[in-house]
Amino acid sequence: MVSMASLLSTFSAGAQIETASWSWDEGVGGSLELRAVRALEGVGLTLAPMPEDKNVALGEVAKNDFGQRVPLTDGDIALVASEWISNTPNVFGRYFTVDLGRNRAITRVLVRPGQTALNQPEYYVRGYRIESALERDPDIWRMLAEKRTNYNLLIDTATDSTWTVLNDGRPVARMGRFVRFTITRQDRSNWVALGDIEVYAEGYEAGGTAVLNWASQDKINVGQVRWVADTDESTGFSLTAKGSSDERDWAEVHTVENGGLFDGLEPVTGIDVVAELRTSEPYATPRWSRLEIDFDRRLVASRAVGSIQPNLVPRGGSSRISYSIDLEVSSDDYGVDLFVLDGLSVQLESLSIDGRALLMGTDYDFSANDERAQTEIRLMQGSIVSDSSIEVVGNALFLNETTDVGFRIGNSDQERSAGYVNWQNGQQNETGSWRIRAQGNPGDLLSSIDLSKRPYSPYEGEDLAFSFVVSNLNNPTDVVLSLYDLNGNRVRQVSQYGSARRYTLRWDGRDETHRVVDPGLYLYEVEVRGSGGENGRRGTCVVAY
Repeated sequence: MVSMASLLSTFSAGAQIETASWSWDEGVGGSLELRAVRALEGVGLTLAPMPEDKNVALGEVAKNDFGQRVPLTDGDIALVASEWISNTPNVFGRYFTVDLGRNRAITRVLVRPGQTALNQPEYYVRGYRIESALERDPDIWRMLAEKRTNYNLLIDTATDSTWTVLNDGRPVARMGRFVRFTITRQDRSNWVALGDIEVYAEGYEAGGTAVLNWASQDKINVGQVRWVADTDESTGFSLTAKGSSDERDWAEVHTVENGGLFDGLEPVTGIDVVAELRTSEPYATPRWSRLEIDFDRRLVASRAVGSIQPNLVPRGGSSRISYSIDLEVSSDDYGVDLFVLDGLSVQLESLSIDGRALLMGTDYDFSANDERAQTEIRLMQGSIVSDSSIEVVGNALFLNETTDVGFRIGNSDQERSAGYVNWQNGQQNETGSWRIRAQGNPGDLLSSIDLSKRPYSPYEGEDLAFSFVVSNLNNPTDVVLSLYDLNGNRVRQVSQYGSARRYTLRWDGRDETHRVVDPGLYLYEVEVRGSGGENGRRGTCVVAY
């Protein structure tokens, strides 16, 4: 394991931020584990070539000609449970389709007999045809192999010499996402028993991961994460990172945007990075060549833990909450004058430090962002908090069954020196103290619509705000505001993407061509896409100037 201190570090003038850099040109720091990924000197990491013995149909969906799932891709040929038996000798034209999940460069198809056929060898396929279809043309089938008269229990295009596309006698790969096996001949006396359909392909693996572990001798506050990865429309790359002592499952860790801030618990003494490479085309692969992680040896606080109360609130309305944060700040730390509460847009009532109430506008200011579900608090007049207990009290809207919250602390001096706030992510006081459960019925999908002005003039320098609440929406979608003139012609449409929360959609009084609309009465409609037109809210607004 190589420490961060031994990695390449660059320094901004007057700033504490250092950058740990990893690239294939400079060598690898830390430990590295590759899964379906390979390293190419001077290139970086790419997806590994497909192993010749890998059955890409294993575990994928197989269906019969009636659209029913059949156990022909489970890797087993056991009696009844893992085989298909015709139960009749009338099998001419019966077919089975395997969905490989993505286009593959198919080189070989193998059809194993079921256990029944091994026990009674006359239950074999008398003739067959194997075809493939591309993802974009699922109804256009291209021949892979055909044998009109077959006497083999095991059907293997590699040994039967039935592959239809050859080059110098060798099978040529055929692209396809779907493979169809059709029985083209029957025996009036015998049934047919199939065990498994296996498909083999060439090209790159469809997906793989690279796990990189870095260690530091000191506790550090991690900042921006940047990387260089070459992708196109058929390939993808994503990265997640957490502290080496973070016990969360990787499924709970958010992906990091390129240039985004590390969002794991801090401070850390090591970083674990998981990079995912993927492709939808057999012969295309992404390439990952460089990773940079900013870090600061100087912490904002040596310790920052928090909890929220209550943990059970009524659903569908605003509830009063109290967020408590305990800080330990040493003489080597920056100290705290910036706070962000993540997961909630809170309308603050009060802020106190060690029981002393601060004055809003004099001692601190705050901003609540409904779209990002976060609240930022900034202490004023250069106030820096050291060892203290902070209590934030305010009102927040709870629309989902569960809401997970968190907090970050920062320092404005560090922001000025480094060019961005290297937020230090806080830790929960105890397991479960960051989760709020809401009980009760969520209410209507859409609340009533509140307009900021009646009438509205586009020349007063402010937009017309349409405010409302969307409830009972688990999956994010587009929430759309449409404006129409009295002839029913749409003049403008604005939207936001999100789930259950408070929304404010703004109209600047202009049409789609950015021309100020004429004075008069206009109709508006707010709808949640995919929920049905009956759930929309309609009303009127007046433009006057």
